Amino acid sequence: MCLYCVVGEILIAKCEDIHHAVYDYAWYLLKPNDARNLMLIMIRADRPLYITAGKIFPMTLSMFCSLIKTSAGYISVLLANR
Repeated sequence: MCLYCVVGEILIAKCEDIHHAVYDYAWYLLKPNDARNLMLIMIRADRPLYITAGKIFPMTLSMFCSLIKTSAGYISVLLANR
């Protein structure tokens, strides 16, 4: 689970890097065909790419920390009722 969350976090960071690089590029000085291709990348990079759990929760480090906290809470309740 931790590995998936770390890979998901890296994927989001790389997608944001592509987003910033494309928007900072002087695309308006390119040939029309190249500018059109770059604009397609701009549109796609506007929303980051996620690895999700059940198409509901994005797999990020914050999600992993939340999962660990919830699991620890359930374990402490189970141990208290023993």
